[in-house]
Amino acid sequence: FDPDSASLATDKTTSDGLRYTVESALPRLTAQELAGAPGSVPPDVAQRYLDLPPGMSERVVREAGRVVGAEISPYRRAKALQDWFRENFRYNLAVPAGHDGNAMEQFLQTRQGYCEQFAGTYAAMARSLGLPSRVAVGFTAGTADANGRWRVTGKEAHAWPEDYLSGYGRVACEPTP
Repeated sequence: FDPDSASLATDKTTSDGLRYTVESALPRLTAQELAGAPGSVPPDVAQRYLDLPPGMSERVVREAGRVVGAEISPYRRAKALQDWFRENFRYNLAVPAGHDGNAMEQFLQTRQGYCEQFAGTYAAMARSLGLPSRVAVGFTAGTADANGRWRVTGKEAHAWPEDYLSGYGRVACEPTP
């Protein structure tokens, strides 16, 4: 188990026949609790999750500052960014792919894109504000069939950002409308 990525891996060539048990706890965090998270960040988290992409667009950085304004609470800054995307952008799979600074500028200009663009641009903007952020990938729940089994296909693939809040660890955000 790799605690940094929360990934389970095996040193065998295949995981066929591998049996394991997973227990998880889903905390019920409130906005009030998270708003009290201090701005301090452990050095190892800051070193890894505050780096910005090479050639990061100044426009993207300025827009992040404009969106959060004078807010200093890490949680409230994250919430302001998340809400801004959800309220002002549109989900659209039919946009050009791309992840560099120019693609972020294009995304901010057209205000439409898919989950990777929302998550990547959010994470870069959060990092520019001093909020450690990363992009996580996985799947949405899928669709239940008549037998109660869940069917998850490639179309359920999803990306979302996770911010580090001191005292709480990684907190998932959902800027994709």
